[in-house]
Amino acid sequence: MNEQATEDYATEKPKRTSERWFDATWTKVHPLSPVVRGGLAVVAIPGLLLSYNWQSWMDAWEAFRSGEIQRNVESNPMPFLLGAGGVLLVVALIFAGFALSWWFTRYKITAEHVMVKSGIFVRQHRQARIDRVQAVDLRQPLLARLTGLAELKFEVAEGDGTAATLAFLKRSQAEELRSEIMDRAAGRSESPAEVEGFGEVPGGPGSAYAGFTHPGDAEAAHRYDPCAAHDPYAPIHPTPTGRAAAGLHRAAHQDRLIAKVPTGRLIGSVLSGWGTIFVLVIVVMAVVAVGIGLAVGSDGGSVSIWAVLTGAALPAVIPMGIAAITIYYQQFSSGFGFTSTATSSGLRVRYGLLETTNQTIPPGRVQALQIQQPVLWRPFRWFKIVVTVAGYGIGEKRSVLLPVGRLDDVMVTAAEMFPDLQVENPEEVFTAGLTGSGTKLGYTEVPRRARFFDPIVRRRRGFRTTPTALMFRDGRASRQLTMVPHERIQSLSLTQGPLQRRRAIADIFIHSPAGPFAAKLKNQDLDAVKDLFEYESDHAAQARRYSDRNQWMRLEELREFERKAAEALAAPEEPSTTGPAHPAAPLTYQEQDPRDR
Repeated sequence: MNEQATEDYATEKPKRTSERWFDATWTKVHPLSPVVRGGLAVVAIPGLLLSYNWQSWMDAWEAFRSGEIQRNVESNPMPFLLGAGGVLLVVALIFAGFALSWWFTRYKITAEHVMVKSGIFVRQHRQARIDRVQAVDLRQPLLARLTGLAELKFEVAEGDGTAATLAFLKRSQAEELRSEIMDRAAGRSESPAEVEGFGEVPGGPGSAYAGFTHPGDAEAAHRYDPCAAHDPYAPIHPTPTGRAAAGLHRAAHQDRLIAKVPTGRLIGSVLSGWGTIFVLVIVVMAVVAVGIGLAVGSDGGSVSIWAVLTGAALPAVIPMGIAAITIYYQQFSSGFGFTSTATSSGLRVRYGLLETTNQTIPPGRVQALQIQQPVLWRPFRWFKIVVTVAGYGIGEKRSVLLPVGRLDDVMVTAAEMFPDLQVENPEEVFTAGLTGSGTKLGYTEVPRRARFFDPIVRRRRGFRTTPTALMFRDGRASRQLTMVPHERIQSLSLTQGPLQRRRAIADIFIHSPAGPFAAKLKNQDLDAVKDLFEYESDHAAQARRYSDRNQWMRLEELREFERKAAEALAAPEEPSTTGPAHPAAPLTYQEQDPRDR
C-alpha cells in the first residue's frame, strides 16, 4: 500500500512542477505597451539630467556652437563613440526591460474573476472578483492617446489600492471590456427569463421585489448566471445575438448626458479657489518686503538691508510660485472637458487635459456623497460633488463626481445617486440642505444652550433623515451637505467631551470606507442624537436587507431572497416602537410622535 502511494506521488510530482505559468487562454496586452511605458522613461531621464546639470549642458551647447566639439571628435573620436554607445545601450536596456515586462504580462477574464499575471523574476498573480468590482477606470496618458491605447483599472471593496491593472489595450477593446465587466458585476449578462426554472424577471409585475429597482438598471432582464454548467474559470468570449444583441443595442441608446462643465466656468472656479488665495499670500509677502526696503531707503545702510531682503525673498517666492502653478494646473487638468453620462452600468465621467480618464461609478457602489460650496464660489452659486467609493481610498481626484456646477447640475447629478428621497418635497429638502438654516423642513440645529461652541455655524449645523438617506449639513462660509444611504452606514458612534456633558450635547460620527470626507456632526442635542443612533441602528439593518440586492447576488440567492421578501411583505404588520413597520416607507425622526421616540 505504501509502495503504491509512493509511485502515485512520483508520477504526480512531475505534472505539478511542469505546470506552465501561462496557457493558451491567457491574453497578452497590446504590443505597443513597451513603447508607451519606455517612451516616458526615455523622455524623463534626459529631463532629470538636464535639470540637475544645467550649466554643463549650457557649456556643451556653447562648445558645439563654437566648433570645439567637432574639432575634438575629428582628433579623438573614441570617447564620443563610447559615450554614444553607452547612451544607446541604456535606451536599449530600458526598452528591453519593458518588452520583457510586456511578454510576461497577461490577463484572462473568467466567469468570476479578472486575473492578471506579471513579473519577470518575481512573478505576481492578481485577481479581482467581478461581483466585488466597485468601479472600472479607463485611463489614457499622453503617449497612450497618441497611439490609441488605454489602461484599465479595477477597483474592489477589499482594499484602498487598485486590485488589477491592464496596461495597455486598444481603446475600443478597453471600452468593450469595461462594459462587459460592469454588466457582469451588475448581473446583466443573460436574461433570467431564459434560465430554466427561474420564473418571472425580478422587479416585474407580481414580483415581491417590485418597487425596489436599481437606479440606472435599464436592462435589469439581462443577468449573468455564474452557476451555469460550464467551467467557472473558462475564458469568456461573448457574442451577443438575437435578444441579447437587441438588449445591448437598446442599452447603448439609453445613455444620456447628465452634466457638462464649460471651460470658462472651470477657469473661473480655478481662479476663485485655494490657488488664488495662495498667490495672494505670495503677493502680500512681496509687497511687504518691498515696503520695508523702501522705508529704509534713506538710511545709509539701506543697500545692504535691501540686498538681504531680496536674497531671502527670492528663494522662498520661486518655489511658492511653482507650487501655485502646479495647483492651478492640477485643478484645471482634472476638470477639463468634464462630462458625466448616465448609462445602464452607472454614471460615466470623463475628464483630463493631457491625460484623459473615463470612470464608471455604479450608484449602488457609492457609500456617501458630499456637496461642497467654497466661500469664494458663493457669489457664482457654484457647487462641487465628491463621493466615497469603496476601493478609491482618500484620493480626491477620482472621487469627484462634479468639479463645478450650478444648482440644476448638482440636483440632476445627485438624483443619479439618490433617485428618490421618498419625501413630499424633495427639491425643497435638498435645497434647504445646501443653502438653508434653522429648523425648517425637519432639520436640526445646535441647541441655544450650546451656542458659545458654534456661535457662527449654529443655525446650519444639523441633520435630517429621509426614508432612503441620512443628511448632514454644515458650514457657514464654506457649505457642505453630506448624504449617506441607510444601507451604507456601517456603524455610528457618539462622543462627548466634559464641557459637552454639562450642556447635554454630543458629536455623532458615521463610519464608512475611507474617502475624501468624513460624515461627522458636532454639538447636537443629546436626546436627538440618541434617538438618531437607535433609529439608524435598526433601520440601517432593514435597509441592507431590502435595498437593491438583486443586482449583486447570484440567481439562486435572488430566488431565496424574493421568497423571504414575499413572506415578510405578506405577513401582518406588528406594532413596533423601535422603528418603522414597513421598510420601504419608514417614518423619519422628525416625523415620529415625540411620545414614540
